[in-house]
Amino acid sequence: MGRKLFVLLTVTVLAASIPAESKTRGPSTPQDRARALDYIQSLEENPLAKDSLDKRIWLTEWIVQAPDLTVTSCCKDLDSLDKVNDTYSNQLRMQAFYSQAGYILRHPNVKSDAEKQAAGLAGALRAYRAIQKFDPSAQYPVLDNLASLEKQGRLLRYVERHLQSNCLDY
Repeated sequence: MGRKLFVLLTVTVLAASIPAESKTRGPSTPQDRARALDYIQSLEENPLAKDSLDKRIWLTEWIVQAPDLTVTSCCKDLDSLDKVNDTYSNQLRMQAFYSQAGYILRHPNVKSDAEKQAAGLAGALRAYRAIQKFDPSAQYPVLDNLASLEKQGRLLRYVERHLQSNCLDY
């Protein structure tokens, strides 16, 4: 498990260090987009599956390299997950990134950054609930608060109020 976490963290750091302008490959293919959507849904439903690391690596590389897809990371609240419990924090943080990409792929005409961010958080919350079924001791108060807001239909409003101006584009 330690080796897998190291690889995932390495891929994440590399992805974060590559500027958006360096996307040099051609546009994503319909097959790439279908694969991405399949992986994203799989990771939301079963984030601890044996093949989840391979899926995360592929998704991270694809999102960073695809010139026709820009995913933005803005939710500072997710930065606090490591302080609470670092067992699943990276998977959950990255799921927000992946789920936002999935939302953008399914809704290419949506312009609202807040709506995209909220969709990413909703995907991370689905993965969080799946993790809790496997490990009930996995508790993240920040995610519990966001889940409560989602249940009340207030997640988008929360994101609109807390959207950071210093977002990172991938």
